[in-house]
Amino acid sequence: MVQAFPSSPILLAPAGSLPAVEAALSAGADAVYVGVRSLSRGGRTGLSPEAVGAAVSACRRAGARLHAAINAIPSSGELPAFLASLHRLRDAGVDEVILNDPGVIALARREIPGWTICASVGLSVLNPEDARAYRDLGVDAVVLPSAVRPEEIPPIKKASGLRIEVFAYCRPEFLLHGKCGLTGYVVSGDGGGTASAKRGGSCRLVCRNLPVPAAAHSLEDELPVWIAAGADVFKIEGRELSPPAVAALVARFREKLDAARATSADR
Repeated sequence: MVQAFPSSPILLAPAGSLPAVEAALSAGADAVYVGVRSLSRGGRTGLSPEAVGAAVSACRRAGARLHAAINAIPSSGELPAFLASLHRLRDAGVDEVILNDPGVIALARREIPGWTICASVGLSVLNPEDARAYRDLGVDAVVLPSAVRPEEIPPIKKASGLRIEVFAYCRPEFLLHGKCGLTGYVVSGDGGGTASAKRGGSCRLVCRNLPVPAAAHSLEDELPVWIAAGADVFKIEGRELSPPAVAALVARFREKLDAARATSADR
């Protein structure tokens, strides 16, 4: 049974393991998103099918939702197995899938009607026409890049009717969020060749070693403005974080978001 979407805005937390799922829920997350082994960023922080089932159960006990980030892009020959994997996730009780390929979105909408689909930040939705195009493909929600400002949300939301997700906390953006083109993004793949992180390789987060601003992009002191603009979901980046780090971030943003919601309700 799918967990109903709670009243907006909600806090969406990352988890790269079952202990991180439990940590996020204990700290107050309304929903948790996980990767899935072989389907998400080369499997670096992906859960096994068995662990996904356990994560669903943990979320149900907490009255929370589980979202699956599927950012691998299948080749033509991989499509049947990819679609079978999506069906298994839906049957396991995953409430929402995050996809980052237009063709995959259209396929999932056609083959698994009724499942909630979110357009990943990797699709770089920046304006009302982008949002409307993905709505027409079949998505229910969209993650906006951190380059988008609060005043841009109302026209995007009005044109598309989509649920709007924004990053409340993420790595600093020195290129368009979700559009990494670093040479370090291509690493050794199966058989000793090279493979993109979206085609069987692994993202090694080499951006962390570059001479760019290290301070995280954070909305924690701007939450009332983003709530007023219409943001429905505040997402924390960090599936690679340890359970204690996840718990600390979620608890911090839980307190800030609750305070911001109370302030907004009083206006």
